[in-house]
Amino acid sequence: MAQSLHRVIAELRAKIERLAKQRDMALAAQEALSQEKEDLKQQLEDCREQLREARMEVDFLTVSHRLADSPGNLISARRRMQRLIAKIDRCVSLLKEDADIS
Repeated sequence: MAQSLHRVIAELRAKIERLAKQRDMALAAQEALSQEKEDLKQQLEDCREQLREARMEVDFLTVSHRLADSPGNLISARRRMQRLIAKIDRCVSLLKEDADIS
């Protein structure tokens, strides 16, 4: 009787150790997957930002080509648009500063 009780306890101990190892492996895998998920989220956000910038560049070029009636005027049209955009950005910054002060 005592022999079988020791054997049962040893078997249970072995099963507990096996389950603990499986749990540890599952937790490590979960952590790795969580990190991978965060990395992929960051990559997605970076790609979205690049896409936004590319779309803005396409819009900018489209408008530039529409404004310019010849290839020579294209450069001056693009420069003019850049100056206008810079002025708008400055105005927005001033408005934000004014809103922060109020």
